[in-house]
Amino acid sequence: MDATAVVAIEARLEWHSDQAAHVDRLLVRPPALQADDRWRAAGEDVLRGDTAALDPAPLCQPCGQPNLALARAGLRLPAELAVGRHYPRGIFGRAPGSPRDMRPVRLAELADDGTLQLDPNHPLAAAQARMILAPAAAPAAPALRLEELFAGPGMQRLPAAPALAYFTPGAFDRSDAASDIAFYARPRLTQHLDARCRAELAALYGRLLQPGMRVLDLMAGVDSHLPPAPAGLEVAGLGMNAEELAANPRLTERVVQDLNASAVLPWPDAGFDAVLNTASIEYLLRPAAVVADVLRVLRPGGVFAVAFSDRWFPTRAIAVWSRLHAFERMGLVLSLLYQAGFTDLHTESLRGAARPADDRYITVRDFADPLFVVRGRKRD
Repeated sequence: MDATAVVAIEARLEWHSDQAAHVDRLLVRPPALQADDRWRAAGEDVLRGDTAALDPAPLCQPCGQPNLALARAGLRLPAELAVGRHYPRGIFGRAPGSPRDMRPVRLAELADDGTLQLDPNHPLAAAQARMILAPAAAPAAPALRLEELFAGPGMQRLPAAPALAYFTPGAFDRSDAASDIAFYARPRLTQHLDARCRAELAALYGRLLQPGMRVLDLMAGVDSHLPPAPAGLEVAGLGMNAEELAANPRLTERVVQDLNASAVLPWPDAGFDAVLNTASIEYLLRPAAVVADVLRVLRPGGVFAVAFSDRWFPTRAIAVWSRLHAFERMGLVLSLLYQAGFTDLHTESLRGAARPADDRYITVRDFADPLFVVRGRKRD
């Protein structure tokens, strides 16, 4: 490969937790590796068209430290602390770090007497992770460092008690309690993800689908984010606005239904090979009930994929969504699929792609919308 053709390098982390397999990817420009002695040799290999493997352990620090016991008294902490969630270590005073230290620590225990137990280790410290560098076809956003690959991955690992972390009192409240029917009465004939993110999502969906599959686009809009191939897909769409569904050319069946009013899908058991949910899981007030019914309408071996980014309607999203780190949101979705009984669970993330130059938000953010996907299969 001509070195000049390598416009970006993909840094890829592969690791496993007890419940799932995980892949986290970050795109960086070649100078991010060439300017640092730690990565220069590997970067040169990649520029020649090869792949390179690096040991991620030095970047997964701290590692092997015991839990820290702290008294809550005297600390200015958020009113809502949830066991199993991550917080910037700086908010817990000088014991875990400096006041400006934003590295995450996981709250391991909150005793009745106010004593806190913090796990100060990196979220990936206990994982056997592989780190691979390879040429990437898509361009990378400027100024990203390779270390940013490790800012977030590991937080999607499920805590010991997911309900305590994600389903705290008020977690499924929202600031705008107005009717969903009223909010979605006006059609939004627009895209909710930038073109680069949509292309990556379509490619991922394409890897999951086979010709002739019957697919449900759950909470559908004007775009089902499907690639041109495979051909012959039969795609049903369930959404909130008939005009948006009518504008979606991939749909062969259209149903208008408010899942917050009724979580029961209007199809018989085992009728779909795949269910896709894009940029909308955060609007469900009873997501566990909806995920359970998704399992019902899937055929054995069928796949359920939930994709989202970092953009949403704040007043319509459940409260816990904005309280979580982006990678913890994958943990929330992962917990929903795990508790419903899905198997072969995976999470995947992609960050660092360059935003298309003609995108309307290019002056606001020069990086593409990050992509987060959680998927699982119904048992055969």
